[in-house]
Amino acid sequence: MELLGVIGNPIAHSLSPIMHTAAFQAVGMKGIYLPLLVEQEQLAQAIYGAQALGFAGLNVTVPYKEKVLPYLTDLTPQAQAVGSVNTIKFSRDRIIGHTTDGEGFTAAAADELGFDFQGKTAFVVGAGGAARAIAAALVEKECRIYLANRTQKRAEQLAAAVDAAGEQISVVPLEPVQLAPIMEQVEVVINTTSVGMTDSIEQTPIDPGLLKPQQLVIDIVYNPEKTRLLKEAEKLGCRIQNGVGMLVWQAVKAWEFWWGITPPADIMYKAVKASLS
Repeated sequence: MELLGVIGNPIAHSLSPIMHTAAFQAVGMKGIYLPLLVEQEQLAQAIYGAQALGFAGLNVTVPYKEKVLPYLTDLTPQAQAVGSVNTIKFSRDRIIGHTTDGEGFTAAAADELGFDFQGKTAFVVGAGGAARAIAAALVEKECRIYLANRTQKRAEQLAAAVDAAGEQISVVPLEPVQLAPIMEQVEVVINTTSVGMTDSIEQTPIDPGLLKPQQLVIDIVYNPEKTRLLKEAEKLGCRIQNGVGMLVWQAVKAWEFWWGITPPADIMYKAVKASLS
């Protein structure tokens, strides 16, 4: 029996248990995947406790993708590069941190939209763990990236971490007047923040009036299926994508990391979409 879980706070909204359970059934594995609500002061105990209980691994979600780092014995090169972890593997006495967010993000766009980020100009909102992984993936794709965050210092730290040469990421203020000329050049708009989820459902991370009809607008929030940002973008004629694809593909990549098995993405998609409906 394989034991897995996802740690975060809040965690009740997570569809990961439903998705991974569907994957277990599809491949004929016996496994349990648990949502684990963890307070920050209990983060170390949660990780070490899961290891002691024989968990195969954990997923990590908001707000712990960076905060788990001190409790890991090893980081994969990908996690080391971005300073963020969304997947943990327990291997004997080792606690190995990895990130599948960036790879899952680009795989989702390719799978759902046939979209290739290579050489595109992107505007990324946010500077958390997911933003770090996504920005790193876009740097690898030779994208020109404009990055904005409510706290500009965190955006500057992210840029320094994933674009050491300082050639591909420009940090910009999250202000409409300064964003307007930049948005004329942007081909892809990406929200990596939680703005638009249930506690901020009527809010948008940027002024929707800045969007252009030719842009692809991606919001990594998946519940609700269409955030206000996506609804406004759709009205303008933009192509849109929510976070379901990223959720599924980062999970597929996590399975590959844990066991070297590629689970059926289509079954995982169906489980997530059925739950959302």
